[in-house]
Formats: sequence, structure tokens, C-alpha cells
Amino acid sequence: MDLQNVFKPINIAGIDIPNRIRMSPMALGYAEDGRSTERFARFFEERAKGGVGLIDWALWPYETEHGYFPWVTDDKFIPGLKMVVDAVHKHGTKIVGQFGTGYAWAFQGGPLEIVGPSGVNLLKRPSTPFRVGTPTNPRKLLERPMTAENIHEMVEGYGDASRRLREAEFDGVEIMLAAGYTLARFISPETNKRTDEYGGNLDNRLRIVSEIVNDIKKKAGADFPVFAKISGDTFRKEGYTLEECAEEIVPRLEDMGICCVDVVVGWHEGGEFGLTNSAEPGHFLYLAETVKKKAKVPIIGGSRTNDLRLAESVLAEGKIDMISLGRQLLADPETPNKARDGRFDDIRPCLCCCWCLETVDTPVVCGVNPRVGKESEISFEPAKGEKKVLVIGGGPGGVEAALCASWRGHKVTLMEKNAELGGMLKPAAVPPFKDDLGLFLNYQRRQIEKSNVEVVYEKEAGIKEVIERGPDVVVVATGGKPFIPDIPGIIRPNVSLAVDVLNGGKEVADNVVIIGGGLVGCELAEYLAEKGKQVTILEMLPRLASDMPRALRGDLLMRLRRAKIRIETDVEVTGLSEFGVWGVRRSFNFGPNAAFFEADSIVLASGYRPENSLAEELTGKIPVYNVGDSNTPSNVKDAIREGFLAGTAI
Repeated sequence: MDLQNVFKPINIAGIDIPNRIRMSPMALGYAEDGRSTERFARFFEERAKGGVGLIDWALWPYETEHGYFPWVTDDKFIPGLKMVVDAVHKHGTKIVGQFGTGYAWAFQGGPLEIVGPSGVNLLKRPSTPFRVGTPTNPRKLLERPMTAENIHEMVEGYGDASRRLREAEFDGVEIMLAAGYTLARFISPETNKRTDEYGGNLDNRLRIVSEIVNDIKKKAGADFPVFAKISGDTFRKEGYTLEECAEEIVPRLEDMGICCVDVVVGWHEGGEFGLTNSAEPGHFLYLAETVKKKAKVPIIGGSRTNDLRLAESVLAEGKIDMISLGRQLLADPETPNKARDGRFDDIRPCLCCCWCLETVDTPVVCGVNPRVGKESEISFEPAKGEKKVLVIGGGPGGVEAALCASWRGHKVTLMEKNAELGGMLKPAAVPPFKDDLGLFLNYQRRQIEKSNVEVVYEKEAGIKEVIERGPDVVVVATGGKPFIPDIPGIIRPNVSLAVDVLNGGKEVADNVVIIGGGLVGCELAEYLAEKGKQVTILEMLPRLASDMPRALRGDLLMRLRRAKIRIETDVEVTGLSEFGVWGVRRSFNFGPNAAFFEADSIVLASGYRPENSLAEELTGKIPVYNVGDSNTPSNVKDAIREGFLAGTAI
């Protein structure tokens, strides 16, 4: 597909941007005591080399509690910032710095604290994991109303930091007015109850933004481009609407001198959130499209728009002016170049697993790209000498190990006991909203087909087979085996394993009890509820789905409630019968309380144990790497990481 609109240059306020792809800002956590590091430079340079037109770098105009975030609070930080800018500019990519206060600020002589216009706390505390740059002490998480002096100091802080960006040769600055963070709370009538000149009508609620823009222009120069990021709709009853944003807020931002607006979805405390896997690709682009109809300045939009073919269609129709990519550029920094060359099959897809959001106070990680943040440490340099590598197991970890070893020049054989590759990715991709896992599964299969890896299907390798093949190195990726608890009655005709149900090998009746409320049990429950089953989840811990990233967990629990799935936590299962499950509720104040949960079918989602017997047999005979569930049952992210590290270490 021709992506002529994606790769058409655009000029924004004098910035010549080579294409319409903008990398979204994110909290990377690569700073050291607030200083920008070589790690940032290599990270962003790889995305610039990958074909991104504009990079938006999240920076802090105040000192955070942790030094993981890059600060712009003193001139001593300018050299480090310029080092990163230079690394980006040498590839023709432009870069702006985004200032987002999160929910906090550290005022002169005071501690870092949660502040806002009026002390309105929508969820009692900023929502985890999105309280970027805020104090970690729970006692400090209630919002304190800002004084007029505080507001003036914040305005000055933005201006001073922007002057430093100009000196570091940034192409512009962006101010964060979205997601429910401090400046967004001034704009919304729900959270701004002030009665002074910073509250009341919209002009007053935008006054702090106007003063910030004026101070930036005063200190960084009248020609220094100022971008803004705003929620198109708060999706809260008392917040502002899309119509108000398009017709009243954005025109006022334009009058202030804002040169470009990035329109995103909702607040972290709102009812809609565009980052989770339940949001269809491009679903919330209508927000930016609506704003674009009224706007005079270029509009940036993005809503899980990882496929640049979708971006091409919305750009061609004039719905937006630039497309915003974030997590996809973590997954594959070469996404723009590969798309431009028509190599869509070679683009490593984002899983929308949200593990990158889980690392809010530490260096960011990616579920499918273990090189993120380690670009200068891990490379695909050719191996010093060819080795004969045998990989046993074609799940995500085994395939990743085979590909990495082959790309580095080794002679690789991959043995898979089934007729196709995938391992646990196949059942994991079955529940609702798991299409991204299916995309990644297909990506791995295509890469194996294109590689020099020899694949032997329907062959289960034992130690005799392995030794006869004479490998120099073995990677064991044999997966795990379902854990079956020692509970009376558990071996019964009406008892199935979750993996068998998801793979289509076992049918269940209409009334189902699932034993185990982790990720697998919860996703299985949603899958069965969609099929019209009456579902109960029994979980022995007090918290459901504790093994999930928090962003996805909240979204999934909301869907389980909507599906009217019965959830029972703190339940110890004591027995199974043909009629249901016996258990003890352990959370009652008056001691254990026995209960019986009726069921026609019972499904076990009680986790896995390593299948590592082959690895143990081979230890001491042949160099062995044990990866994925055969090492430690965990998740797709860890399996891919372990396979990658094995493949690059050989």
C-alpha cells in the first residue's frame, strides 16, 4: 500500500517535519538524578533512524521524588538535553519537549506534593499507575489547592524550563493539558471550583495556561513553537465535552499562540481509556477529527493506530494532520521504515499488554522488545563463530531464541511437538480483546518461514534424540504443565483444564465455576460469559487478577462486572462433586464460613509448574539455556525476554 500521506512533509510553526509520524511522549525512567543520559540518546536515536518524523520527549519542569525522570530545573541539565537532541537531529528527525506536571509540583523551599486548583479528589488519590512523578507516600496523595503565589511560581517554572529547551536546541515545547493532570484540572469545571481569577468561566479556567504560554514566549522567544496536548472529552458527567473542546477550548488555545494540538482520549479517572486492549484500533480518532473540523492549527491524533495503513486512510481523508505512535515504537523502532518499504509482515506488533505502563517509577520495559532502553548494550552483532543450536519448543520463548540465534549466524533447528508453532500463545489469543496476541503469533510464524531456521514439527525431543543430533547448544523451551491442586474430587468428568477449554478441546455446560482468578481465569470467564454461560470465579487470594498489569486489570474487572460474572475472593476450595464446588470463605469476621457453589462444569485455572525435566537431564552434558515456562511459569513478556537473551548470548 502506498503511504504517500503518511510520508508527506509538514511545516508546523517553522519546523520542517519530514513526515506525519510523531512519537508520543512517555515516562521512560532513564534519567540519573534528573540528568539526561546516554541511554536516552540511544533510545531516541534508534527511533529517529527508524523513520519517525517528530519525537515528543516527556520532561519535568520540577524535581520529582525519584531521579528517574529528566529534569529541566537548572542550567546544569542543558548539556545532557542537548546530547539527546543532537542524536535525534542528525537523522533529520525533529524533537520537542513535553512538560507534564502529573498531579504534582515542588514549590520553592517545599516538598513535592499533590496540587491542583481546588482540592477536588475524584478517586481520593491519583490513579495508579498514572501518577507519574508524584509522591509515593500515601499520606501525601490528597490534592492541596494552589495559592495564587503557587500558580505564579508554576508559570515561571514552565517559562524557565522552556528557555533551557531553546538553549538545548529543541524544536519546540508541548504543555500537557490532558489526562486529568494538574493543568487539565484547571480547565475542567468539575475539578476547578475556584472563585478567584483562575476559576469560574472558561477564560478564567484557562488563565494559567495563557500565562504559561506568555511566559514561554517571553523567555524562550516569541518564535519558539508551543504545542498542547488535550483530552478531547473528559468522559465525566461534570467535565467538559468534545463539543466544548472543539468549539471553545481549542480556539482559545490557538488565540494564545498554540501552534499544534494533540487530541487524546479521556482522563485517568474517566470512564473511557484509549490505551487498553478493549479499545479497537483507531476507535477514538473521532475526537481529533471533530476538533480538526474547527481548528486552524494542525491536529495530531492517535488511538492505538499501530498500523500505518490505517493512519494513511485517516490522513488521506483530512481527518487529522499527524498520526501519533507510542507503544508501537517501543515494540519496533523500525515501524516507519518497514511500512514505507511495504514490509508490513516484518513489523513486530505491540501486544497492548501494558507492561510499559506498569514501570511508571522505573525504567520502561516492552513486552515484545527486550532491547528497549538497552539499545547500546544489546545488539544483533554477528556471532564470532557458527554454532549448531537446537531449540526445543515452539512457543514464544523458543521461537524468539531460534530467530535471534539464526539472525546472528548460527545454524538453528527448532523442534516442536505439535503441528504448528505458538505454544501457549494460541489459547491466550482466544479470549475477547486478545487479537494483538494473535497478530504477534502470526508475526513469529512469518519470521520463522523467512529465516534459515529448520523446523521439525510433531516431534517430541527426549535426551537420546537431543544427543544424537549433536548440538553445540540447546535451548529448552518446553513450557509448563497445568498445576492440579490436591483437592478431593478433582479428577472428575465435569472438571476441565482452562487451556483445553480455550483450545476448543473441551466443551462446558451452561453453569460454570472457574477455580483460579488470575489472568487466565478472568479472561476465560469473560470468554465463557460471551458464549452465554453463567460463570462464577473462585479465587483464594483477596484480590482478583493480581498477576495482570494494573491498567488492563481495572479495565477487565469493569467488563467482568458488566457481564454479571459472580466473583468470590478469599475462598479456599475444599472439594469438588458432580454438582459443584465446596469451599470456605476466609474473609468473614466471625471465622471461616463454608459455602457450596453449584456448577455443571468446573474449570481449573490454577496456574502452571515448570516442565524442566529435559533441561535437568541435559545439564552438565551440553550447554543449556532454559527459557519461558519451563524455567519459571510467568507471562509472554518474560518468555520473549528469556528467549531473546538466550539467542543473543550464544
